[in-house]
Amino acid sequence: MTVDTATAVAALVAAKDIEALEAAISQAAFLDSVPGDDRQKLRAARTRLKKLKADEAAKSATAAADAGKPVERSPHVKESYDAAEFDTLLEKYEKLNWRIISKPGGATVKPDDFYVLYGFHQQAVKGDNTAERPMWAEKGGLDFEGRSRWDAWTAVKGMAADKAKLAFVKAYYEFLPKSLYSDTR
Repeated sequence: MTVDTATAVAALVAAKDIEALEAAISQAAFLDSVPGDDRQKLRAARTRLKKLKADEAAKSATAAADAGKPVERSPHVKESYDAAEFDTLLEKYEKLNWRIISKPGGATVKPDDFYVLYGFHQQAVKGDNTAERPMWAEKGGLDFEGRSRWDAWTAVKGMAADKAKLAFVKAYYEFLPKSLYSDTR
């Protein structure tokens, strides 16, 4: 089957998974003998294929390594959760002794678990986030804390208040103790 240059290049660019990329490369092999941009696109596709295969191999190796490890769980996990606990837990979560993560420029943030809880909290209380994403901190530099809060709240956009409350309660009990200096839940 003869394929014209434009079709071969389009197939190389459009291919996203390993099988499609291998098929497109085999059909476009004739581009190796033609100097120019089209040959460069073929070479780029071959490089992309190598990276995809390496990523897949790394994922399978990680999955195999993780299969032998026990899944880490919070000791606070419950069989079922009740959204009625939301108000009680809301008072506790910000007062927990969260670990601090240093960022460039002297900025600090809390672990991701805090921001997940924050996002559910804001969604349950205020609804969807309509504010603009913060960029700069008051003292200069990027506002990592504000951006993390904004991202977490925006991630749950469209969630109903009742579902957000239940998700908050579940996330509160299920986050790992390593996010805290001392687990006082």
